[in-house]
Amino acid sequence: MKPAVSRALQGAALSALCLVAPFASAKPTIQITPPTGARFLSGQRFDLRVEGKGTGPFSATLKIDGLAVPFSSGVQNSLETDGVTTAGFGGFNRRGYINIEPGVHKITATFKDATGTSTATSQFEIVDVGGAGQVKNVIIMLGDGMGLSHRTAARLVRYGSTAGQPNGYLAMDKFPGTGLVTTASLNSVITDSAPGMAGYVSGTHTQNGQEGVYPANMTNPFYYPRVEYLAEFMARQRGASLGIVSTADVEDATPAANAVHTGNRGAGQGIVDQYLDESARTGLRVLMGGGRRWFLPSSEFGSSRGSGNDYASLPADVQAAWGVGPGAIDGARNLIGDFQAAGFTYVETATELSGAGAPNKLLGLFGYGNMNVAIDKIAHRRDAGSDAGQIVEDYHAPDQPMLDEMTNTAIKVLQKNKNGFVLMVEGAHIDKQAHFMDADRSIGEVIEFDEAVAVAQKFAQTKGDTLVLVLSDHECSGFSVIGALTGGIANLENLPSDAGVTDPATQPGRQKVVGVYDSAGFPQYTIEPDGFPQTFDIDNKILIGFGGSGDRFEGWLGKPHPVIDSLLPNSIKAELAGAGYVAQPYQREESAFGFFLRGQAVGRDQAVHTGSDIPVSAYSKNEAWRDFVGVQTNTDIFFKISQAVFGPGLF
Repeated sequence: MKPAVSRALQGAALSALCLVAPFASAKPTIQITPPTGARFLSGQRFDLRVEGKGTGPFSATLKIDGLAVPFSSGVQNSLETDGVTTAGFGGFNRRGYINIEPGVHKITATFKDATGTSTATSQFEIVDVGGAGQVKNVIIMLGDGMGLSHRTAARLVRYGSTAGQPNGYLAMDKFPGTGLVTTASLNSVITDSAPGMAGYVSGTHTQNGQEGVYPANMTNPFYYPRVEYLAEFMARQRGASLGIVSTADVEDATPAANAVHTGNRGAGQGIVDQYLDESARTGLRVLMGGGRRWFLPSSEFGSSRGSGNDYASLPADVQAAWGVGPGAIDGARNLIGDFQAAGFTYVETATELSGAGAPNKLLGLFGYGNMNVAIDKIAHRRDAGSDAGQIVEDYHAPDQPMLDEMTNTAIKVLQKNKNGFVLMVEGAHIDKQAHFMDADRSIGEVIEFDEAVAVAQKFAQTKGDTLVLVLSDHECSGFSVIGALTGGIANLENLPSDAGVTDPATQPGRQKVVGVYDSAGFPQYTIEPDGFPQTFDIDNKILIGFGGSGDRFEGWLGKPHPVIDSLLPNSIKAELAGAGYVAQPYQREESAFGFFLRGQAVGRDQAVHTGSDIPVSAYSKNEAWRDFVGVQTNTDIFFKISQAVFGPGLF
């Protein structure tokens, strides 16, 4: 299937010099939301906005296809306009706009200030959703930061290869449909997770750092112009449910970009409040991951609640058009208690999750910040008294579930709704550990994620109405399998320090042990019954390079401790620092012996996202999987999902 975009709209997009820059050359400036090139389903809600900068008072007009469209907020010939626009700007909004007429539509707007009037145009496309679809349930398995090499490395570690033939394949490898996805955001070829995820479930490009909104100059990021998500649309049209499962703090970008509308992906308190406050509209029935810190009253240990990143008094037209309440600045809120009052069963350990069964609604918060990575959770299950097993204890979360366990329970809850569901499951630390250039932990995360993929596929195999997609929001770190260790682990451990080797004429000993081409051979790991390697430090372990690296010392051995997560309460960060955990990769224990590698990225602390295309793997018992073969944009994914759900009349 070709990407769902008309030739007319392609031409309009190409003619626009910049998607978000002002179109007029004279003062005042003017900007239209949505930007040229946006696409929406027939009946999908989105906000319209005319914004300008100049010398007040300000006035504006808005027309679509030559017909006047009234604003829902914005006082004409005034300085305050809608009351929520940043000083020096004027803003006029039409909230919750719906258009059901397929085709390309032209927006014409004027913006007037004391110096004159500017005019601008934009175009958007409405895509038809007619017909009856084959799919009722949609499961998006999102391996955050997972590129092709992450998958390759996990396959090599988990199954090995003999005489050029893989000894086994990941569950995601065996899906019938495989394609490639471009990952650019509204404002960059290098996306972050917020627009990376949002493109799949909104159909439009959004700006880095923003989710479910378009950029605007407003006094609070929760006021920005909204676009309706897939789950919101399916809940409104069909009464479907939404499930969000992640190994990250649930305020993080990927989980939030399925249900939350904000111009600041870091506004944690407002994000988690919106999960509950708008759950009736989004259909949210399952929310699981880390992030307990945002749900606890500010007076309790580990709480991150306060007043700095919340929202109150949502504009009246937002409340009316989107059916939401006003919000509140409420650091003392007991959000767990409020979820329970709304009918959610609450669990915070793997044991409690196992005993929860399949309640009607489920909230699971298994860590104060991000959950721990798979190999650290596994180490505790294997031997809680070992040094490796102590890590989850240090994070105040000794009993955490694995991602496949969370996925299995989420499906049990969601399938109770006969109207269907959307479930997003994120393997978050594939990305986070690639940022930290911790190859073993990142590979372990892909293995854990693939176990969850197998759970989703097993469900879809019994249900002919379920589509499972394995995606990534972007690639992280330029992760690449570069070879395998030669000389053995004992030799590596006994090499003298390379930390002082800075002369290019002197080759570090640890660089000499990288076996490439013929000398790489076929590494073989011993896999325990839990599905993970007995150890990653084998004599011919695979070795990973990072094309988008930050600064690091490379010693090739596994890292005894993870880098301190940024998404943790400050009190726990301080405890970890006191226990010898480090905040940056270049501060690791390897600095005493590994050779130093200067990173290619701006800043020294982390590897960065790359602009590489990422793979998509699709599974369904019906023919829906076929549409995802080939090269497509991240926003095409939304329309292809919608075709599967709503029918062949979509294109």
